[in-house]
Amino acid sequence: MANFRLEIVTPIGKKFSQDIEFLKVRTTEGDMGILPNHAPFVAGLKPEEIKVRIEKGNEVKYYISNGFIEVNNNKVVIIVDEALLPEEIDIETAKREVQLAQEKLKKLNEDKQIMLAQKSLQDALMKVKVAEKLL
Repeated sequence: MANFRLEIVTPIGKKFSQDIEFLKVRTTEGDMGILPNHAPFVAGLKPEEIKVRIEKGNEVKYYISNGFIEVNNNKVVIIVDEALLPEEIDIETAKREVQLAQEKLKKLNEDKQIMLAQKSLQDALMKVKVAEKLL
């Protein structure tokens, strides 16, 4: 089967550079499978697991962060902040990151509720002020 070149690049350097048979990624538009001689395109990537089939029976999976993919002339370049093999992920650290992110989201939601309440208060105070001027 024909192959194409895949390079996964992070700020610390190339994480992967090899000829492969197939690549599955999740772009901002949805899942996409890439085979040799794919039409050129550029797209944003979502954090997800990508599947890299080097050859039949030899598949590698990576976690990738947000980034971009470029396909052109049988070469695919993925540029991301982070690319990790499953065994490189510290599960306890990842779980702590989930917990911190959830707490941050909860706090942001509380802040949003406070801001909405403050806006409602300002609106009501202004109505009272305007109405009192007419009396």
